[in-house]
Amino acid sequence: MSEQVNLNAENREVEGKSSSRQLRRAGSVPAVIYGGKEEPLRISILEKDIAKASEVPGFATQILNISISGKDQNVIVKEIQRHPATQRVLHADLMRVDPDTKISISVPIRFINEDSCVGVKMHGGVVSHLINDIDITCLASNLPEYLEVDVEDMDIGDSIFLSALNLPEGVEIPSLALGEDRDQAVVSVAEAKILEIEPEVVEPEEGEEDEEGEEGEGTAEGAEGETSSDDSGEGRRDSEEKSE
Repeated sequence: MSEQVNLNAENREVEGKSSSRQLRRAGSVPAVIYGGKEEPLRISILEKDIAKASEVPGFATQILNISISGKDQNVIVKEIQRHPATQRVLHADLMRVDPDTKISISVPIRFINEDSCVGVKMHGGVVSHLINDIDITCLASNLPEYLEVDVEDMDIGDSIFLSALNLPEGVEIPSLALGEDRDQAVVSVAEAKILEIEPEVVEPEEGEEDEEGEEGEGTAEGAEGETSSDDSGEGRRDSEEKSE
């Protein structure tokens, strides 16, 4: 587990788009904390602080500590809104959690030993990631940053399903309780596809054959014309000799 992220925040009394824009211009991000028995709480967090925290591995799947006027609250990230072009954090939705409270959250999958996978190393196969995030339920105190899947012993044709994952203590996959048809494959190893490229056949462009034929005919006609003119010349010489 990564070291817990701590963030300082301030209460904000005014809400609305204009107020949020003013906060962002001042270098802060509007946020809301909700859940539990308390009322939703509108706060602001320095943009540089939350931007730095979001770079910590497991930021979105760990319990964060938010300090507001000296009072700490444990929360998890429910949603981070970012600018589509700049990726700047625009707003944060945070949910209160108690270490002994059961929560539902989506966590990423980390695949390990892909380079030493039997199907890849021995038979030239390819590892296919079929699921990258899994919805789980667990106590907040047992929340894992990710689920690990070891593919080292997988050969071509093998798959690992949700039901075969090694889950940390207290972690459950709720979809498996809905029936066997929800037991999806998480990763598989298949043969590498080889693309066969046929040699390109260059077809003569339309009209090329006709042009060659016309040229050939013209040559033949020229040859015949030359022969005729030679024959007529010999005939004239014969006539002249007789007349003499």
